[in-house]
Amino acid sequence: MRIKFKKFAPAIIIFASILVFTLMIKLKPEAEFQKPKVIPQVVETMAAYPSEVKAKINSQGTIRPEHEILVTSEVSGKVEWISPKFLDGAGFKAGDTLMKIEKRDYELSLILRESNLFQARLALEREEAEANLANIEWKRVGRGDASSLTLREPQLAQAKAVLAAAEAAYEQSKRNLERTEIIAPFDGRVRKKMVDIGANLVPGSGIADIYNTLNFEVRLPVADKDIPFLDIPLDGTTLAKNKRPSVQLTTSYGGDTFQSYGFIVRSESQIDPKTRMISVIATIPMNKINEKLKIGMFVNAEIDGLSFKDITVVPRSAVKNDMIWVVEEDYLRKKSVEVIRYEDDLAFIADGLNKNDRVLITRLDSYVDGMLVREN
Repeated sequence: MRIKFKKFAPAIIIFASILVFTLMIKLKPEAEFQKPKVIPQVVETMAAYPSEVKAKINSQGTIRPEHEILVTSEVSGKVEWISPKFLDGAGFKAGDTLMKIEKRDYELSLILRESNLFQARLALEREEAEANLANIEWKRVGRGDASSLTLREPQLAQAKAVLAAAEAAYEQSKRNLERTEIIAPFDGRVRKKMVDIGANLVPGSGIADIYNTLNFEVRLPVADKDIPFLDIPLDGTTLAKNKRPSVQLTTSYGGDTFQSYGFIVRSESQIDPKTRMISVIATIPMNKINEKLKIGMFVNAEIDGLSFKDITVVPRSAVKNDMIWVVEEDYLRKKSVEVIRYEDDLAFIADGLNKNDRVLITRLDSYVDGMLVREN
């Protein structure tokens, strides 16, 4: 019997294994089907709120004088005195005497012209008396019409002409004497002085470069895309005071950042051939707000443009190819919009959004119309 069991042992083991495996299959628990759980993407939104907005045009430029002149000598002579206010960078007031030229020659010339003037007046009075006597004498003894020579009319006309010339010469000498003093025409500052004491001047000699400190100005290039949003004529016409757009200037100097304000007064009426941009000119009144500005400062400018009503302002990144995504009842929806302007990181939407639409401002890896999301 022991021999027969060993003989059939492998077959028994195989049969038992098959039986156990079959029972395990029949008795295994059935798996329950579970629907996969969808986790909504968390997003941030903003409410669409149409309002009136004003376009801002950005530019930059360098502060320069509004009025600058080259002072020249109108008479010849030697410089004998220069005011302490007539130095490079010095300031002065209108009416200040800035420089004096030797005037003795002009004083002597004026005395001579004054003497000639008195003689011409005396000669005219004498000639008027003689002409009057000639007229009386002709009426007493003469017959018919007297000639002009008889009545001394040519002599009288010559005396009047001599007097007029003498008066003109006297006035010219007086003006030349006054021109020996250089008087400041306005409140200003000296950019560069070109002469010093002892210099010999001739008419037309350059004396100094000065500028007015009442107002400064800045030239601001404007890009072609911004022109429609800047409501000013482009023909160089000076704008009326009530139609001048405001401009805010920002600059940093000496570790301090400060702002100043001005107004656009005109355009340059020409396009720069290099940049293909047109420039506008802003005037900056020198008051307490703007007193820190200096000639030559570089400034960033923000110009007030046109105002628009019923505009929704959204982040520029929220707009893709004139399309925008909104969240409606926790689902993404795509809308076509009309963008009238991009300004820095913002987009101005004129049409396509309704009030209180939830505009998606979160960047997603993928966008699917109808995708479930959850607002943060």
